[in-house]
This record gives sequence, C-alpha cells and structure tokens, in this order.
Amino acid sequence: MILRGDCRERMAEMEENSVDAIVCDPPYELGFMGMKWDGSGIAYDQEVWRQAWRVLKPGGYLLAFGGTRSYHRLACAIEDAGFVLHPMIGWCYGSGFPKATNLSKMLDKAAGAERKVIGEPTRHGGGDSQIMKGDYDPPITAPATDAARQWDGWYYGRQSLKPALEPICVAQKPPEGRMVDNVRKWGCGAVDMTPINNIHRRLLKFGIVSDVVDFCHTQKTYMYLSIYVLLG
Repeated sequence: MILRGDCRERMAEMEENSVDAIVCDPPYELGFMGMKWDGSGIAYDQEVWRQAWRVLKPGGYLLAFGGTRSYHRLACAIEDAGFVLHPMIGWCYGSGFPKATNLSKMLDKAAGAERKVIGEPTRHGGGDSQIMKGDYDPPITAPATDAARQWDGWYYGRQSLKPALEPICVAQKPPEGRMVDNVRKWGCGAVDMTPINNIHRRLLKFGIVSDVVDFCHTQKTYMYLSIYVLLG
C-alpha cells in the first residue's frame, strides 16, 4: 500500500507501533539550486522524527540519507527525538563533481589580466547530459600574473573537494525490555547478517582477503543488503 501526501500529516494518521522499518531520503537543507524544498528545515525538525518514532515498532530501525555538510544536524534531530544512533552507513560513489572557484582565475580577473588558452578540457564520463559531455567545461588557460601563477591549482568554496560519500543515519527505536523478548513480541530489533557473512566466505574461498578489494567489491552490496535485511 502506498500513501501519498505530506509525511507529517500521513504519519499523524497512522497507529503507533505499526511500522517495522523506515527508509527515507529527507532534503539535505542546502538550498540546492535555490529550491525551496531543499531549505524548509524539515530534516532538522524533531517533531517529524518524533512522529517516526511513534509509528515505528519498538526495536525498529530508521535509515535516513543525509548530506556530508548537513548530516550532523540530521543525526542530532533524530537522536533528540528519542532514537538510539548506530554507526552510520557510507554510500560511496564516483559520480559527484566539485563545485569550487578557481583562485588563480579570480586573481587574474581581479587584476584585469587576460589568460592565454593552452588546451581543451579533458572530458570524463558519458551519457546524454550536456554537463557530462563537457559542453560546459571552459578551455584550459595559463595564469597571466605572478599571483595567479603562485596560486595555480588552488580552489575555494564550500564544496571544493569532489563529493564521493553519502552518509546514511542508522537509528533504532529502543526496545521494550530485553531484546530477546522485544523480538518475540514485535519482530524487530535484530539484523540478519547471514547474506553479508556469505559474501565474506566467498571472498575467502577465492583468496580475496584484502580490505581494499573487499570494500571495492562489496560497497554497493553492503548498502543493498543493509536496507534489505531491515525491511525483511
């Protein structure tokens, strides 16, 4: 069954202790491209998470996707609503791109100096997107002033580094009494690790035991299995 509408209104209509698990992707509250929905404050609203806590069964898990610059406020709001925080899950990816200002170019611009074009940009990725095709990449230019040459390769801004991680808050509603009794009553509270353990056994069988290789081969699988086992 799919319920459409404002989550705050729909959760208020639901019975308490009626949901096994919650997986959500609230706004990162960064004001992405000036969009109002990404700056409403709903992700930091404790009342939203109190409603989630109310409808979740004791011992049930909540997974909330967050942004690297705002995850801490999301996690604090969830914890303050009554949840117990577990170690976060890190969804690693390689499709992000930095959004930074080239300091060398800004120094030349401030000096009124014109930069010489010395090459075309190296294009990465693919797809139909104009950005992915590189149509928006500026040509490669050489610094024109001493200051620009001194700071060539330096960037500034709130996202100068390439984003490659999406933190996922893992939280749990406290159980009623002992966990064994809670699981018997509500069917919530434990995590099935069998699928992940089986992955390790297969890697060991083929002699793949390096931590680096282990991570590279299973990062997406860990993410998938973590959500799968919680939803049952």
